[in-house]
Amino acid sequence: MFLVAHSMGGLVCRCLLQKILPDLNREPTDYVEKLFTYGAPHGGIAFDVGFGLLEKIRDVTGISGADFFGPQRMYEFLTPASEVDPQGRPDSWSPRDVPEGDGVFPRHRVFCLVGTDPKDYDVAHGLSSAAVGARSDGLVQIENAYVPGAYRAYVHRSHSGRYGLVNSEEGYQNPRRFLFGDRKVEAALVDHQLASEDGVTWQAEVQLSVRGLPIVMHEQLASHWCPIQLSAQQADDPPDGAVPLATTFLCGDLSRPPGAETMRYALHMRILSLREHHGFLSFGDHLERTADFASVTTNPAACPSTTRAEHRCVGSGHPAALHRRADSR
Repeated sequence: MFLVAHSMGGLVCRCLLQKILPDLNREPTDYVEKLFTYGAPHGGIAFDVGFGLLEKIRDVTGISGADFFGPQRMYEFLTPASEVDPQGRPDSWSPRDVPEGDGVFPRHRVFCLVGTDPKDYDVAHGLSSAAVGARSDGLVQIENAYVPGAYRAYVHRSHSGRYGLVNSEEGYQNPRRFLFGDRKVEAALVDHQLASEDGVTWQAEVQLSVRGLPIVMHEQLASHWCPIQLSAQQADDPPDGAVPLATTFLCGDLSRPPGAETMRYALHMRILSLREHHGFLSFGDHLERTADFASVTTNPAACPSTTRAEHRCVGSGHPAALHRRADSR
């Protein structure tokens, strides 16, 4: 079966896969094929205000069961009995992590849809989004909304409501293609070399669209507080390794324009440099926002077989290669 869950439902599904079934000596993959989550607090719920005091009060008092989203309770319902540490929850344990190995649900069968729009989450007259902060969907912070190693996409939607994840076209097309698709597309920035300068930070922004859909399936933008951080190199350093940009899924059974033999997707990538002055970002001076490098590629993915392609480009004196791969699943 497929499990599709929103918010706390994602944690309930993980409890089933990581604790309940293993405690019954049953293989999770015998019962569940894939898991898709919308805005699930995989890393718990944290606040951008209070310097950690609000989380401590929540976890100690357990008001209205809110401690369910704290690390101790999450450790209890995500850890199988055979792996519980008698000394208590290890300091290194993170609720976002899904273990690897025999008898566990593999992370490549999990997809997390991450919301990046807190302003349209109006629960408690906006107090929730104000407390959780700008780097969130209004309830779950971006860094807590996915499982490391699982597939994920970022969309500019709020946690719920009229402009929420579940009610959106992005919230329909992403699971549709992950659950039933037959091609996986991975885009990465490879062999790039960015100049190392004092006070300069490099970021990449990406947007991915699929032909025939009037939406962006995945977007990581600085204005949405989720750009991709890039590292710089010295002049004599080797080019940096592959930096993942986006992963999406295509379905050969879905309709295409008459006569079209391939599926297509478009990837828009921008590399930007942010310049820091005197130890802080001075908004009184000019803050670099024009892209140092930009590339828009429209890429085919053949339906009957696996395809691989590589696009090389140079911008602002910084060589970069945009590598894209479409594999049969």
